[in-house]
Amino acid sequence: MNINIEKIEIVSFGKLKNVCVTAEKGINILSAPNESGKSTLAAFIKFVFYGFAGARMQTLTENERKLYTPWDAEVSEGSITITADGTKYTVHRRCLASGKESAEIINYSTGKAEFTGETAGEVFFGVSEEVFARTLFFRQLTLPQSRDEILADRLKNIAISADEQVSTKKAISKLNECKNELKGRLGNGLIPKAEKERDLLEEQITEALSVRKETERLSGEIKKRALDMADAAEQLEILQKERRNIEKYESLTKLRNINRLTLEERNAREEYEAVSAGLKQRDDGAAMSALFAKNTEYVAICRECEKNAFALEEAKREHEELIASAKIAPDDAKKASKLLKSSKKTSKLLFIIGALLVVFGIVSSLASENTMGLGIIIGVAGLFSAVFGAVIMAKPSGFARELGFATASEMESAIEVLPMLERQISESGRRLASIEDEYNESATRMAILKRELDEGIGRYTDVAEGNYGEKLERILRLSTESGEKLAVWRAKKEELDNALKGVDINALAEDARGAEPPERDRAKVDYEIRFYSEKHYKLSELNRESELNLATLEAKCGDPAVLVGKRDSLNARIAELEMKHKAYETAIKTIEDAADYMKSMVAPRIGERADEYFTAATGGRYSAFEIDTRLSMSFGEDMRRSCDYLSAGTRDSAYLSLRLALADMLFGGCGVPILLDDAFVRMDDNRLRMMLGAVKEAAKKHQIFILTHGNREALAFSDIGADYSEIQIKQV
Repeated sequence: MNINIEKIEIVSFGKLKNVCVTAEKGINILSAPNESGKSTLAAFIKFVFYGFAGARMQTLTENERKLYTPWDAEVSEGSITITADGTKYTVHRRCLASGKESAEIINYSTGKAEFTGETAGEVFFGVSEEVFARTLFFRQLTLPQSRDEILADRLKNIAISADEQVSTKKAISKLNECKNELKGRLGNGLIPKAEKERDLLEEQITEALSVRKETERLSGEIKKRALDMADAAEQLEILQKERRNIEKYESLTKLRNINRLTLEERNAREEYEAVSAGLKQRDDGAAMSALFAKNTEYVAICRECEKNAFALEEAKREHEELIASAKIAPDDAKKASKLLKSSKKTSKLLFIIGALLVVFGIVSSLASENTMGLGIIIGVAGLFSAVFGAVIMAKPSGFARELGFATASEMESAIEVLPMLERQISESGRRLASIEDEYNESATRMAILKRELDEGIGRYTDVAEGNYGEKLERILRLSTESGEKLAVWRAKKEELDNALKGVDINALAEDARGAEPPERDRAKVDYEIRFYSEKHYKLSELNRESELNLATLEAKCGDPAVLVGKRDSLNARIAELEMKHKAYETAIKTIEDAADYMKSMVAPRIGERADEYFTAATGGRYSAFEIDTRLSMSFGEDMRRSCDYLSAGTRDSAYLSLRLALADMLFGGCGVPILLDDAFVRMDDNRLRMMLGAVKEAAKKHQIFILTHGNREALAFSDIGADYSEIQIKQV
């Protein structure tokens, strides 16, 4: 039927997601950059009609399901709308990443599913997926090909079976191999081999009857020894149970010992911790000796400090008594001395002046009446001077009273003894300072020793009761006792660790469960176990030797009944192989006859149609394109030449021409879609225009899809005046 694709809708497939492509009849060109999804679109068309190929392959390039299942969707899905002989259908296919696949063909007008359970490609194209892929599905033919030199063989196979990989020559060769495998000309093969085996079986049947009696004798001996072995095994089982109870009881004893050692270790540790409760660390000898020496020095310095304190108090008292014995202060003494001197000197002078004035006044009064008044005045002035002198003379007494003295003389006496007292006070002060320095030095040393003793003792204990000597004695006593307890604890711990080394307590307890005191010691039980084990071993060795002999006899001749059965089976096998041999001969002759018919009838017709396309594709430069009865491509009218001599681009033209011819013939003259994915890259612009002229001719019957990364094809179609439609991958 004539097939035309109208719309391609992709939900998710490879890198394409939610896209739509609308196609027209005739030539459709999709031009897009590389990696834009053109090849994915071509693969999607085949997927909708046939599903994924290579689903069981491991490599990504061979397994299409792995290659085209989107990473983020886990499902490949989409549909294609086609018209088939005027009826519109929608072909929908969905495939999960797990491989579960569903497909349906919906009649567009009725909306009902048709052709349920059938493959869409086989329904509409009438060919298998492999034929479709090798005739209508051209995917990147211009990739570098390492097998261009075998192009003729590939085309030969296409012409006969539409399959480049199927070769009648190989089929006949394979059938000959199978036939020769059954029976060769040299007398080898499966049939002669089976006949020899049958003759050998006849000899073995005869021999088997003669050794049957010997095998029966050996079998009897083996059975008797087997009974003895069973008895020995029974005894061994009893002894093993007894031995196992001994092991369980030993485990119980070991467990009890571990429990005892655990208790002793815990008690020793608790005793050590109790003794060491108030002790931060034990005495290491040297440190404690240093602390004892410091304590001795501390006791001595304490005594010295007490002595110096007493002497300091005495010196202070004496110094204060000397200071108290001074009746006048040095400043007051200086002031009083100055006052005494000045008052004595001034009062004496005033007394002399007063006396002189009185005398002069008396003399003047007596001298004359005129000078009497002056004399009286002078006498009165003298009296006033004497009185003023008496007043000045009385000032020291007043100052003395202010200072607490009864008289000025008493104050003057105090002033006289003051220098001697000051010397005594100075000497007392120096002695007081010396004693104070000695006291401060001893007090400082005592404080240092106290701090060092506190720090040293603090490293051992925080107990505050008692003096330093008592504390040191307590530390020494506790250290000694702690060391003894520690030694006991370590010894117990080491003993416990040795007992626990490599021991799983839970497993040991489980192993000891149900143990009972053994009735016999291990040595006796082990002796009997060795005895019965050796007996069992010797019987086993004898039986093994007898069984080996029996097996040797049986292998040598076999069971007569079995051998007879094998012989009869072999006769049937020989008859079957001979029938297959005749079938292979018939198949070879039939294929050779069919191949001759196909070569003589089909190849010329394919060559004639391919020549039309190839002549148009090469502009008539390479005419008379033929495929001979050997299905080899050649060209030339005067001199025939193989297409292998053509350039790569011309060979692509020849190969594509033959494919177009096959499309015309294999589909009964019906129009079908042809996909060309980057099929013209190795062709130059001139050859491209000529090749597209051939494609233009094919487009009169078939719908053509050209997937390309540039605009060369569109320009070439414009140059040759061909109609085409530009299609796009549109995002929905």
